Amino acid sequence: MQPDIIVIGAGVIGTACAYFLSARGAKVQVLERNHLGCGASGSTAAIISISGSSSTPEPLLALNVESYHLILDHEQNFDPSLEIIRGGALYAAMSEQETREIHPFYEEIHQMGIDCKLLDGPEAKRFEPLLADHVTAAIYNPASYHVNPFRLGEAYLNHALRNGGRVEYGVEVHDIKVSNGRIEAVVTDRGDYHADWVVAAGGAHTPQILSSLGIEIPIVPARGQVILTEACPPMTDRVLMFVNHLYTRQTASGNFYLGSQTEFVGFENRITLEKLTAFTRAFTRAVPFFARLHALRFFAGFRPICEDNLPVIGPVPGCPQLVVASGHGRSGVRFSASTGKAVSELIMDGNTEHPIDAFAVDRFA
Repeated sequence: MQPDIIVIGAGVIGTACAYFLSARGAKVQVLERNHLGCGASGSTAAIISISGSSSTPEPLLALNVESYHLILDHEQNFDPSLEIIRGGALYAAMSEQETREIHPFYEEIHQMGIDCKLLDGPEAKRFEPLLADHVTAAIYNPASYHVNPFRLGEAYLNHALRNGGRVEYGVEVHDIKVSNGRIEAVVTDRGDYHADWVVAAGGAHTPQILSSLGIEIPIVPARGQVILTEACPPMTDRVLMFVNHLYTRQTASGNFYLGSQTEFVGFENRITLEKLTAFTRAFTRAVPFFARLHALRFFAGFRPICEDNLPVIGPVPGCPQLVVASGHGRSGVRFSASTGKAVSELIMDGNTEHPIDAFAVDRFA
């Protein structure tokens, strides 16, 4: 049976779109070039928080707040567990210079009404004993939580399948044929697929999917390196983030994810020994306990970063039945639920509860 909607991409954004659309009764087919959560979704801190700055557009804050609560609601309704851990997030400075950097950030988010607390070095060390003795300050956000991104994507997809959806892996999309503003076919290495609507949620690969239509979206891949450690007894339920862009969280199974700052190196996913050495040295300096852990896996993922640091959500000009949902950068998990909901509203109702004009495809023209 021909689907109503084809979703390109089985990351957390694509699967969220499939879930919300199928929940509204649409017949959805997901096409994925690799496997579930193989891109940015699998190499993320998966931190869910309400955060921003004075320059954050109101529509983005609205999606942030909505998604924060929707994912908590999913934990009650989805099976298996999403492994949500509600321990808050700690943003730590490890030098006096870094302390000077986080003070303005604290003042800004505090003035926005975001619940947070500024800790000095000794307070931060007492609060989170894993931190090195030379910690100089930290911001604690108690409302933050983290989630297993694979479980979240799997839950979205499984519910879409229960609602009659389908998924195919190993399908490479080469082109989208459009005639007179209507979609004719999605051209892949397995032949043509047909549907009335297409959602392009291919993460960092989205520009390639749309390039044949002459659509240029300034989304670039930003590599993030990740180390997965062996499991150990529970040490912390908080996400630990650092001014030098490192982050770590302990999973429900006891493993630690250690993540790095992003690098703009195209789709190069190999990790050099030089980078890996610097990465591990920085982590063991911030959290000395990590020097005792064995690493199980080293890998990299590509975050879809848009030039203005806003996602792209909305129809393609001249082809309203082709909808883009990409460019969420490091925050795809955080915005997954609200993005999927907005895409379903756009397709099923013709409008969205929260305005998405700020994320329009043609804003770069």
